[in-house]
Amino acid sequence: MAYTGGLMTKSLARVAAMLLQLGTLFAMVTSHSASAEPSDSPRVQAPPPKEEPKESPQYHRYAFIGAGVLAAGGLVFGFIAHGQQERAKTLSSAADAAKTQEDARQSAATANVLYALAGATLVYALVLEFLPKPAAEKASLTFHF
Repeated sequence: MAYTGGLMTKSLARVAAMLLQLGTLFAMVTSHSASAEPSDSPRVQAPPPKEEPKESPQYHRYAFIGAGVLAAGGLVFGFIAHGQQERAKTLSSAADAAKTQEDARQSAATANVLYALAGATLVYALVLEFLPKPAAEKASLTFHF
């Protein structure tokens, strides 16, 4: 039986990266669809309502979602590392056990990096949440076109 622990870890890393890209794409699509202007139609349109002062979009709210996704990825890799560690205890071959131990260490390191990124993202989101609006807009990492 061939051991595929390293391949499984790489596959999960690819899945986690793809989920992060999809989350970013979703955030971009939802922010652009809300600002899309209606197309001209031949129907009679009502006069535009009085424009109220528009609040700036609060993109830092997506940082909370990102922190949750990163923390969930850390949990996944943590559980994988634990499973690989337990599997290594049951293997009779020293070479297989050493390989499984190394895979468990790599998964644990990935989980630790994801936890650190989740913590940094959460701190960023909390700072922007509690800063006054002008200071938060200056500290925001979004592009203003």
